[in-house]
Amino acid sequence: MAALWQQLDDVELYMPGQSMTYDKWYSLVQHYTKRLVHISSVSPGEGENQVAQEVLQLLCDDGVESIYAAVGLDPIENDLYQRQNAYAFLRGESPYTIVLLGHIDTVGTQDYGPLEPYALDPDALVAHLDTLIELTPELREDVNVHSGDWMFGRGTADMKSGVAVNIAVMRYLARQASQGELALSIVMLATRDEENESAGVLQAVRFLLRLREQYGLNYIGAINTDYTTSLYPGDPHRYVYTGTIGKLLPSFLIIGRESHVGDPFDGLDANLLAAELIRNLSMSDDLCDSVRGQIAPPPVTLHATDLKSHYDVQLPFAAYFYLNMLTLTSGPDVLLERLCHYAERTLAQLLERIDATERRWLRAGGNAARAEQLQPRSGIVLTYAELYSEAVQRLGGEFVTRELDMEWKRWPAELDKRERCLHLVYRLWTLSGKAGPAVVIYYSPPYYPYVAPSPCVLHDATTALVKAHPEINLMQEEQFPFLSDISYLRIEEDLDLSVLKANMPVWQEADAPPHPGSYTLPLEAIRELDLPFINFGAYGRGAHQRGERVLMSYSFGVLPQLVYELIENVARLVEQK
Repeated sequence: MAALWQQLDDVELYMPGQSMTYDKWYSLVQHYTKRLVHISSVSPGEGENQVAQEVLQLLCDDGVESIYAAVGLDPIENDLYQRQNAYAFLRGESPYTIVLLGHIDTVGTQDYGPLEPYALDPDALVAHLDTLIELTPELREDVNVHSGDWMFGRGTADMKSGVAVNIAVMRYLARQASQGELALSIVMLATRDEENESAGVLQAVRFLLRLREQYGLNYIGAINTDYTTSLYPGDPHRYVYTGTIGKLLPSFLIIGRESHVGDPFDGLDANLLAAELIRNLSMSDDLCDSVRGQIAPPPVTLHATDLKSHYDVQLPFAAYFYLNMLTLTSGPDVLLERLCHYAERTLAQLLERIDATERRWLRAGGNAARAEQLQPRSGIVLTYAELYSEAVQRLGGEFVTRELDMEWKRWPAELDKRERCLHLVYRLWTLSGKAGPAVVIYYSPPYYPYVAPSPCVLHDATTALVKAHPEINLMQEEQFPFLSDISYLRIEEDLDLSVLKANMPVWQEADAPPHPGSYTLPLEAIRELDLPFINFGAYGRGAHQRGERVLMSYSFGVLPQLVYELIENVARLVEQK
């Protein structure tokens, strides 16, 4: 333990009237970040457990383990990879508690191309910086402006540097706890699976409720240290966010009509209808949510394909795609209604266009009389809930349930949940007895609720911190613009999720027996936890790209000091109240 205390004795903490120094924070956080980045933790996978063990080791080195009231690994319930969250709990003088939160998983490294062998080695990437810049020319300006101040590598920004900050702050607070000087209680959680379906933070919600019950805690809020970045060229600010953007994944099963390619007017190419829908929906600014000057990015497709598995000369009569929708104000009910209107209009316009094309084609071939006799084409747009209801009315609830259960069991538990949704919706379509052209709209997982800021002590303390440091160009904003685990810490009171549940084929209620391959959210537990939060993270660029990098001077030196001060601010406000 002496080695740790010797390091931390040199951290000159800010006090009113004194200048701030960051050198010792810097060396510690830099060291911890490299340790974490060196470990591959692509989600989902077993590597996430290795980095969790490393987090635990860093938290407990030099005998610090004995200071924690609780420390260890918390298994994720019903997890295929048997993954675990790392946690540590410091009992302060007060039951009022701050949570330090961060995720330890990453996306893959294939995007590094010839530099992939060095993707987890920041020092090696610096040694190959010329090659990295050649492959990623947009790096050149940043490298010139902040020469020698970037750490490169997968996870440096998103977000192992943020977890390293939490470790350094937690270890410093452990010293205060050992001397009876820690005012607030502190929980640190390092979660996994944020890049996939956030299974780690959903387990953390349950863990925090158990910890609150066991120790009689009163949670004030959570400080998430996920990465932040500039919002426009030349942006000088370092951002703190008090809410977060949400996400829905509306999915579209497209039913055309089979036909030989030599007689295409007898059928309908499902890919054509899918393409028209994608053209009208993807990158549509009309679908962008906005609130108080902040606007969400437009939707984009994340996957699109037809359902043909081999070559033949039959028109593809079934296709599907799903659409990434980021939300600031729209709930599942509002969005689904809007998408149905879009689909109805797109389908009608396409069929009218095909009618007109066929008439021209017939006239060009000398069949004007036949062209005049053509009947207008028609199609239908249904939600999954509507399709299910009609199938039950036609066939009976028990029969439909049995058939869908059989379809569910046809596929392995590890099947991608988006694909499982597709299979269930397509099976329900075949049971319905309906004919295309048709569009069935449903939701696939994951779902991230948007969360608006709410008045609380943590936000008051954050406002005070921002005002105290004009020299750092801190700026407090509302919704964090990237998807994050903080979506699951609280739910808006007026958010109606009944439409989401009714239109997500793999949805399972949290209290139901586990169904392999299902998707659930502990909604009641989230509502019970109701944890305010901020996102106050490292500053980086290029997340999920081979140019991923973190600005070391701010992220390793300034940020941990500010997080420490913020905790002190909260403690003072709590004492005043």
